[in-house]
Amino acid sequence: MTGAEPSLGSTLRSTREARGIDLARVQRDTRIQFRYLLALEDGDYGDLPEPLYVRGFIRLYASYLELDPIGLLARYDRETRQPPSRRGRPASEPPPRQRPVGAGHLILTSTRLGVALIAVGVAVLGIYLGYELITFARTPELRLTAPAADLAAYSAETITVSGETAPNATVTLSGLRHNPDVTADGEGRFTVVVRLVPGSNVITVVAHDPVTDRDSAPAVRTVTVVVPVPSPSLSPNPNASPSSAAG
Repeated sequence: MTGAEPSLGSTLRSTREARGIDLARVQRDTRIQFRYLLALEDGDYGDLPEPLYVRGFIRLYASYLELDPIGLLARYDRETRQPPSRRGRPASEPPPRQRPVGAGHLILTSTRLGVALIAVGVAVLGIYLGYELITFARTPELRLTAPAADLAAYSAETITVSGETAPNATVTLSGLRHNPDVTADGEGRFTVVVRLVPGSNVITVVAHDPVTDRDSAPAVRTVTVVVPVPSPSLSPNPNASPSSAAG
């Protein structure tokens, strides 16, 4: 009839086609199942879930096409109040049974997505906490490169102690007359020169990691300083007189 109000489905379809959009793209962009979009455009409300979900589909589809959702919802209400024969079905044909299964599937999909996101978040948090636990429970490593071993006969008054440990760790030496400390560089390398005393020098080195606030296992080196003893002269003094020698 001339001047008759276009149906909800024809309005949706004509607007979509005028914009050159296919149903596959609408499904991808709105997440509304393809069969529900097709049922809306065909006016086949029997193939749609409960009206509560259909109204949500109409709001979302109308907003997607930049149409007035309130007007389209009112048109849906008018069309669903018409007898089945006015909607293109024979009057003797009973209205098809609604399919709440589709709505349940939509809810279940959203629930699964939420559970999956929570599971991923818990997994990421667990990995992070595990990494932090391992990091803070770990004792910093300490390796002395010089002296590489104990020295049993060392003749100098000083010795260079160097090695590798955690980056920016504080390296402390003990067991000496003067016990210095030094800060390792960003790669964990350190070098310090210490003074020795004659005899046995037991040098104990410990590194403190500022990140974990933990100390390394001590590294010990024993350096024995040997002082040369002048040998006694065996030749007689040529200036000594016989009497003084006898006396």
